[in-house]
Amino acid sequence: SNGTRLRIEASKAISAVQINAGIAANGGKSRSAKQLQDFFTFCANTMTTFLDVVVPTIVARSIAPSAASELVITASEGLNKANVPDVGDFVIAGQVRTITKCVIDGPFVRLTVSAPFITGAVTVAYTQSATVSKRLQDASGNQVASFTATAVTNGIV
Repeated sequence: SNGTRLRIEASKAISAVQINAGIAANGGKSRSAKQLQDFFTFCANTMTTFLDVVVPTIVARSIAPSAASELVITASEGLNKANVPDVGDFVIAGQVRTITKCVIDGPFVRLTVSAPFITGAVTVAYTQSATVSKRLQDASGNQVASFTATAVTNGIV
């Protein structure tokens, strides 16, 4: 996000310099404006190497014996706590449960359910919300892709 902000601020500065440099009363030194534009373009291009463009993936889905009323989805990196999907964006099958709460905790998506899980197969699916601010995503805005019903490691024995 800092790289994007730098580009925006650099664009504003370049535009202001170009406008003033093009006015004859201000000296009309468009060559100076070109040099400044080249400098800011170089800075913006350099900053893009710092941008996070890696899309988070789901690396695990599990139910722990110590938390039988919670299904945990683990992402490959930390997720943005400000972007919490609606509980309806997830579907649990195998052992159908109503999801009552969704919490983002670092790389973990914690789905609290209405009744504890028991021994047996469980799957979970995720569909991205139509509202971008409700999609699972990392701090840079890279969004977790929707996924179909996928097996959950059920630690309940």
